[in-house]
Amino acid sequence: MEQLLEMFLTGGAKLPFFNSDLLELDKELPKSDFLALLLLQRRGEATMSELAADLNAPLSTATGIGARLEKKRLVERQRHPKDKRVIMLRLTAEGQDLAARARAQIDALLNRIQQALSPAEMQQLVGLVQKILSALQAATPGQPSGAAPDEARRIIIED
Repeated sequence: MEQLLEMFLTGGAKLPFFNSDLLELDKELPKSDFLALLLLQRRGEATMSELAADLNAPLSTATGIGARLEKKRLVERQRHPKDKRVIMLRLTAEGQDLAARARAQIDALLNRIQQALSPAEMQQLVGLVQKILSALQAATPGQPSGAAPDEARRIIIED
């Protein structure tokens, strides 16, 4: 483990998050806001509760992100037509443009990884990353094993 840390800190294995193109985008919005844009780009639209669940964040955090993005005219917030208590988020044209630029930068970095690896190595990498993510999402110290993380409650509203 120490060897991996050494590679990232001093061995020249620079993390792609410091790529100059990504740093330019980072000047426009915080990473949490970019993540919300990318999630909305993928979904098309989402309720505040859905966005909070996708971000793995409290509803208040997602609400703050939505408000910031609306203020910058990157999303529009509308009431759900069937339940006026529910707020829907949708990207504006400007938000779609910015999300597309961010996605293009991410895709370029991922393509560089794919070009450096054989198909078998790429499959192995994906498997290892999935295993790492599972380990990181497992019970953390202080949380009982098998305890589910806090999840957004979904309330079904019938017509």
